[in-house]
Amino acid sequence: MRRTRHPGSHRSRPPVPCRLRRRRPPGRRLRRTPTGGDPVKEPGWIAITQRHVPYPHRSEEGDYLDRQWYALEAVSNRRLLAVPNNLPLAQRTLRGLPLAAVILTGGNDLPSVPDPNDVAPERDRVETWLLEQAEELRTPVIGICRGAQSIAHRFGARLVDGQHGHSGTRHHVRSTGDAPWPWPEQFTVASHHRWAIPADGLPEQLRPLALAEDDTVEAFAHRDLPWWGLMWHPEREFPAGPAADALTFILNHSTNPSH
Repeated sequence: MRRTRHPGSHRSRPPVPCRLRRRRPPGRRLRRTPTGGDPVKEPGWIAITQRHVPYPHRSEEGDYLDRQWYALEAVSNRRLLAVPNNLPLAQRTLRGLPLAAVILTGGNDLPSVPDPNDVAPERDRVETWLLEQAEELRTPVIGICRGAQSIAHRFGARLVDGQHGHSGTRHHVRSTGDAPWPWPEQFTVASHHRWAIPADGLPEQLRPLALAEDDTVEAFAHRDLPWWGLMWHPEREFPAGPAADALTFILNHSTNPSH
């Protein structure tokens, strides 16, 4: 026996119109705390560049980032965004994204050094654009190894061949006493760079923070911009020590506080 359906019963719901979510201004993204309390700001982003790696025998080109870098998300409460070595794609990826900092990583030669043998033109274009944007917005920048060379070269530094004492080795550095973080007078670092900055080759816009035994500059800071350079690899320090403390300090004290 079929039941009689009364008019008005089991009415189908009208379709709910699609609503666009109102976008919050950059740097103002909020989320609720787990207990439902006052909203708190979401962690900001750190844009990090990558090494260009060609595979000519497979007709491929790749971008490479040491996974050790992702440990920074835990120590800085920031999210890491690997920037592709493609300028239009990098610009689309970062458009409208509030950045807490930019990290220029190691790998590849700068085109300005004598007889470069591992150049990455597209990476150069991406990092030049990032530095231009960071200078305009005063975004903190941390240069590691090749990244430090890139910052120094931007202001006219002179680079010399230092592969015999700096490539694939650990060596001592001494603090100048000018760093804003606590450093011992001397410590060791993991060094993997061929090109070095002599003390008399550092431009006046930059101040040295640490020197190697041959008096080349191992760490520096910009005198006005929140930009820093470390010639060694803090991400390769196991266990973390003074050589890694600088990076942790910069990320926790010098990144954009609003992001």
